[in-house]
Amino acid sequence: MQPNSFIGSPIFPAFILLPFSATASIMVSMSQSVILYRLQQIDSQLDESRSRWAAIETSLKDDAILRQADQNAHEAEAAFQTSQKALHRAEMAVHDQRIKIEQTEAALYGGKVRNPKELQDLQKDAASLKKYILVLEDNQLEAMMALEETETAHKNAQAALLETIAHLAEHNSGLKGELTNIQKAIERLEVERQATLSAISPEILSLYEQLRQQRRGIAVARLQDKSCAACGSTLTPAMAQTAHTSQQLIRCPSCGRILYAG
Repeated sequence: MQPNSFIGSPIFPAFILLPFSATASIMVSMSQSVILYRLQQIDSQLDESRSRWAAIETSLKDDAILRQADQNAHEAEAAFQTSQKALHRAEMAVHDQRIKIEQTEAALYGGKVRNPKELQDLQKDAASLKKYILVLEDNQLEAMMALEETETAHKNAQAALLETIAHLAEHNSGLKGELTNIQKAIERLEVERQATLSAISPEILSLYEQLRQQRRGIAVARLQDKSCAACGSTLTPAMAQTAHTSQQLIRCPSCGRILYAG
């Protein structure tokens, strides 16, 4: 049955809207409470859909994870390059030291130097150079180990970046698909909402919209076990009976929401 088929029927005749307070009631067609509840369901779905839409758009714009992964990759690459340069310097230092040792030993054993004092000095120089090359070789070994560590870190950071890019692409693709579905749902709900609005009197619709603003989007609440499902307030037996049997628009005496007995 269409929502507006209730109005003006022999079973549910239309009634005149009367002014009322938060706890008063209005004589209306029984169908109005049904239609208002359906309108509330539609609006709640629209609210949820639009909230989810906004959350998805925020998520799609948020590239903090990607920027962090990219930064990590750049920092790892810079550390790797620094280690490469450090190893190169260490290798060159060892190389130069070996050349000095070779030159000193060549002078020492070449036969050109015959002065005992000069030969003794050359021996001391050769010993000192050989001793220091051990230090340089240790430095070279440390540089090699550091290079291996930074190279591994660089490869891991690059792999993590590629993985993050792939994950975000897949994640965002799913979100965009969800946006498409939400857009279709919103369009469908908007059409249904417009059809539902045509069956509601302007005065009652104004009250509904007021309550929506005042009560966090919930203007109509179900009556469950003689209580308002929105705020939990218990109705008197008389009010609960009226909500179930009367052609009056009943409002919760506590929160003022329109009650739908179902």
